[in-house]
Amino acid sequence: MHLKGQLHIHTTLSDGRLTPQEAADIYARLGYDFIAFADHDHLLKPSYRMAIEAVRTNMIVFFGIELTVGSRWGYVHVSQIEGDKEVLYTLNHPGDYGFSTRQTLECIEDVLRAYKVDAVEVTHHGFYTPDYDIDAIPYPKVATDDSHTVIGCGRAWIEMDCAREKDSIVEAIQKGEFCCCFVKGHPKALVIA
Repeated sequence: MHLKGQLHIHTTLSDGRLTPQEAADIYARLGYDFIAFADHDHLLKPSYRMAIEAVRTNMIVFFGIELTVGSRWGYVHVSQIEGDKEVLYTLNHPGDYGFSTRQTLECIEDVLRAYKVDAVEVTHHGFYTPDYDIDAIPYPKVATDDSHTVIGCGRAWIEMDCAREKDSIVEAIQKGEFCCCFVKGHPKALVIA
């Protein structure tokens, strides 16, 4: 089954401007099959998990947290996204930190002391950051929105062919069996939205 998904959404339960339901409704209207909420760990409201579980949609909804992890280069963000049994860990937006390739690899080495790294984002708020979409960073590369507002929704996503199940989606990402897609007009556009 062909699936379209978003792995990095923020809500009013941390520093986003949309409630989880509002964000889900926007992504459903944009034709997504799955979404992952990944609000910031240090800003989470106590009701976070319950609010995510209360979202009503036909999309698959992943519960996630954007973890703040220390590295030799300062704090970085890693999304921890829960499948049914599998867990996906993504190093988020290295372009935000302005890391060189060497710094990115050292940062990943530091993160690996506490968590796995399954993928690396190659976007900054949905905009392509080609410096990190290179073979020297030996992980699958994902395109995400890191959306905080309505205008940030639907700029970048991933698509894959797999079963419509959480663990199948996580495993496809871990294996790099997906493609990164961007809205029409984007310099690396693969799909016209």
